Amino acid sequence: MFRLKNRLTIALILLIGFTIFGTIGFLLTEENVNNVFESLYFTIVTMTTVGYGDIVPSSGASRIIASIVIIGGLASVLFAIQIVFDLAVSKSIREELGLPERKTKLKGHYIVCGYGKVGKQTAEQLRARNEKFIVIENDPAKVEAAVDSNTAVIEGDASEDSTMIRANISEARGLISTLSDSLNLIVVISAKMLNPDLHVVTKVEDYRNIVKLKKVGADDIVDCTEMGARIMVTRVRNVTIDPVCGEEVNVKDTPFVYEYGGETFYFHSKECMEKFIENPKSFMLMKNVLEVACGLDPWK
Repeated sequence: MFRLKNRLTIALILLIGFTIFGTIGFLLTEENVNNVFESLYFTIVTMTTVGYGDIVPSSGASRIIASIVIIGGLASVLFAIQIVFDLAVSKSIREELGLPERKTKLKGHYIVCGYGKVGKQTAEQLRARNEKFIVIENDPAKVEAAVDSNTAVIEGDASEDSTMIRANISEARGLISTLSDSLNLIVVISAKMLNPDLHVVTKVEDYRNIVKLKKVGADDIVDCTEMGARIMVTRVRNVTIDPVCGEEVNVKDTPFVYEYGGETFYFHSKECMEKFIENPKSFMLMKNVLEVACGLDPWK
């Protein structure tokens, strides 16, 4: 859409340029043209190849100008018409693919903030699991990439409440923020203010911001460096991590085991297992984000 608008601007500049060129050229070279208005009229008639016949080129110079105006002007007109048509089709496609100009109608969905490397892979993971989701992205090029991949996307700033409302955050199941730490802080604050019960997962780039993100309401924070080190330590000690409370669990000793989605999960306590059983999808969401953002599976 952004590129089409730029092309339309270029087409209009060319069209105006050939119109000015023809108006000045005919005024200087055509003896049958007496003023600027007649010259402009002759330029438009020539450009559109209407040819009423009331004014015709009478000199070699005006014939050359007429030829340039016909070729350049007509090409510019056709170029502009094609782009206008493409814009109309693009808008139709955007609406068909779920690129809402206002508020999405999705309910019980996930909101993915950012369509960079992590955001794109997160969207693919959600799609593979047949989950409903919508992406918020501010970069026109990334929005276009999302549309091309049939991904529902809102073009806007995820840190603004109005954009979150367009994503129907009050009816959302969860939110994943894959932006920079500073933007993630604002996104978490906005999300929790608009929907206090929303499960919010965010990645972190600088471990020093983990405390800040927790204080503003992030439910889960993905720190690849810390998580990677922890997983290596648990693996070498032949233990795993409880997906609910994060405690270490000896898979041979714990009686709290639960099968879900073809995977086996081990828990530190009965309370942790019951909490997981109540809403396994929220914990699986965290697992998916860790796999995408860090290439890690923390609960194996």
